[in-house]
Formats: sequence, C-alpha cells, structure tokens
Amino acid sequence: MAKPKPTKRRKRHAPSKDQVEPHASASHPPRPPYATPLAIPTYWTPEQASAVFALIDDLRETICAIYLTDLQDMIREDRQPATLDLNDDLPF
Repeated sequence: MAKPKPTKRRKRHAPSKDQVEPHASASHPPRPPYATPLAIPTYWTPEQASAVFALIDDLRETICAIYLTDLQDMIREDRQPATLDLNDDLPF
C-alpha cells in the first residue's frame, strides 16, 4: 500500500491590530481572528475540525475508561465543603 504524499501547508499569520485587510469593506463583517486563545486555527475545513473533534472525543472516552472512578472521587472530594473542627480555639 502506497503512503499518501505529504501536503505542504502555508503558515498563516494574523494581521496586526492596526492593519486593515485590503479586501475588507463596510458591506462585509470583519473576519474572526486566525486563532483562538487556545491556538486553535479558525481556518480549518469542516472535515479538519470534525477530525480533531473525533480525536478529542476518543481521547475523552479512553481517559474515562481508565480513570473514571478516580476522576469521580476527585471531583466529589473537591466539592465537599470544608469541615470545621468545633474544638479548635477561635481566633477572636
């Protein structure tokens, strides 16, 4: 089976805040930034976004299959209110 030929990718750079895109006009809304704060590109095709979504979903399922009970215990402990020891001397 032949290996797929790798494709070259062009790097996209977000314009600086003071740059205006030459094709921008009053009739078109401004484009979203090229990346979100988590550095997720906003120029993926729907197929690329779907592939990443599926990967994350599979990763979540695998983590839950291995660690679900431990994660539930940790979350339960984190949500418990702090206990007060009524025998301690009060600071006032």
